[in-house]
Parts: sequence; structure tokens; C-alpha cells
Amino acid sequence: MQAIQWNKVDMTLKHVTAKIPEVTDDSVLVEVSHAGVCGTDLHIMAKEYRSSDLVILGHEFSGTVVKVGKNVKNLAVGQRVAVEVNSICEGCEFCRRGKPHFCKEGLAQSIGIMNNGGFSDFCLVPATQAIPVPDSLPMDKAALCEPCSCIIHGYELLGKVEDGSNILIMGAGIIGLLWASMLHHRGFRNVTMVEVADGRRQLAKDTGLGFDVLHPSALEESFKGKEASEDGFDIVVDCTGNSKAIEMAFYMLKSGAKLLIFGCAPPTAEIKVKPAQIQFKELSIIGVQINPYCFTKAVTLVSDMADKYLDFKRLGIEVFPLSQFESAISKLKAGQISKAMFCVKQE
Repeated sequence: MQAIQWNKVDMTLKHVTAKIPEVTDDSVLVEVSHAGVCGTDLHIMAKEYRSSDLVILGHEFSGTVVKVGKNVKNLAVGQRVAVEVNSICEGCEFCRRGKPHFCKEGLAQSIGIMNNGGFSDFCLVPATQAIPVPDSLPMDKAALCEPCSCIIHGYELLGKVEDGSNILIMGAGIIGLLWASMLHHRGFRNVTMVEVADGRRQLAKDTGLGFDVLHPSALEESFKGKEASEDGFDIVVDCTGNSKAIEMAFYMLKSGAKLLIFGCAPPTAEIKVKPAQIQFKELSIIGVQINPYCFTKAVTLVSDMADKYLDFKRLGIEVFPLSQFESAISKLKAGQISKAMFCVKQE
């Protein structure tokens, strides 16, 4: 089978021929349909995030079950699935306390990061992690279930989001656009997006959501002479992972507001904050780590949003065959597209 393999030792990404995995008793073999390139993949290629030394990347993907292990009862050959790439051990302290996203053993088995993933014709998946999707959901959009499951987790961590909340999304890459689409889908209209790149700002404007889309300098200018504690944002969702953006957010938070740090930052990144701001404004700072108990919810959300919100051209998603992986990664790094997605199974 064809695959895109990352070699951490010599820092190369190659199109290779690999052996089709053998099905084990509790697993299924998924013929991959579509697989998305995530910002995490770019961090892995920069050696900022961990991965196995030699691994087939791809942790956002959909496909069809073509073989099942002898112990598998919940899936059948021909079933359409999206893959939940994170596993759990069920025995550690975090798993027993309902926080499996902190399970070290589970994270050490992540598909597409530690174990071979979806940038390939076939992928071996534990049966419990192959989640059925409805026939009405196109397979390319089903590959968005994984990032949307992380967004749902972030949204749930915010707690009750009051109607009329003034919300700022920092960053208009694909994650910022999916956050904006989800919020619009849920009825929120008082939303502002801020983005430094001209192309991404235009993309956000072209979504038709009707949200304000600004350059960071224009947003800062709009705050001059205002008291942020009264006129600021109730919620800021950072999708950039950029230290300067996060620092800027602190000064734009209303008293009692929440800052959700969603974007992936390099492990060495630092921010400077004034503790007094956090104390006297009673600010809440919330981190987001993957997607516990949210994948099935994401299948529903993506299905509900598919027709109205998830048009690939409008979102800036470009589809490539696996053989064009170099072009896909290059365009993504250059900011020419918001997301690259591989169409693995050519009809």
C-alpha cells in the first residue's frame, strides 16, 4: 500500500510502499477515504511535538471497514467510519476519574502520531475507536470529525455560554473558521475574528457568517480610550498558539471573562501576564487537551453542519492525492490554503 511516512531521526517525510497491516482479534482494517493534515503534523515535522521515530502520520481521517477481527461485534465489513485516534488504558488514575485525555498509556498509542495513521491506503484501528458515520455524511467531511471533537471539548470547558456573549476568535486558520462556524450554528452572532494574514482575513469574510473580521492592529486601535473591564470580550478563544496574541487577549477581556487557549504553542513558548489582572478581573484561563467523550458528538455536529457550513472551497480546504503530499504541505506552510486534505481512495 502507499503511505506517507515521517522519519523523526533524519526529519524526512516520504511517499513509501508499506505492507497492509494484519487484522488482530480486537481491531478492524479501515480502507482510508480522506485524511486531513493538522497543525499538529506541522509541529511534529518541526520536532516541536513528540512522535514515534518512524510512523505513518494522519490522525484526522475517515474510511470504510474492510476486515474485522474475530472478537469484533460492533462493526461489520462495509461500515463507514471516522476514527477516534486516542485510546485509554482504563486503569490509571486519570481514566478512573473520567479524564482519559491525560492517560499516558493512551496518549502513547495515538494513531497517526505514535502508531501508524491515516496517510495511507489502509490503517489498523482498534474496533472501539472506529466510530460509525451516517451514509448521508460525505467521507471528506467525515474526516473533519476529529478536529471538531476537540472544538466541542473546548466549548464544553467554557461552561454555560450566555446568549449575547461578546466572543473573540484569535486566528482565522481552519480551526478558527471551524470555531466560527460552530458558534454561528449554535446561534451566536456577536463574534469578532482577528487575523494578521490578509488572505486568511479575506477567507473569514467570505464565509458569509457576517462576523467582524479585523487585523490585530485595528482591534487594538478600537480599544483605545475604552475600559476593557467593561467594554471587552466575555470569551476569547485563541486558535493561534502565538504568545503575542495571547498576551494581547488579556487586555481585551471583560471582568469575569474567560480565555480559552486552544491553539497549539511550541513547548518553549512563554507569555507575560500581570497576576493582578487575573485576580481583580476574576479571569478564567482554560487550556484544551484533545477530545475526551466528544467524538460521537462531533459526528452529529459535522453531520448537522455539513451542508451549510462545511463547503471546502469556502473554508479554504484543498484536496490532494497522497502522491502530491509535498505540494500539500508546502501550500499549507505558506498559508495559501487553510487546510490540506488527502483523497486517499481514488474513485
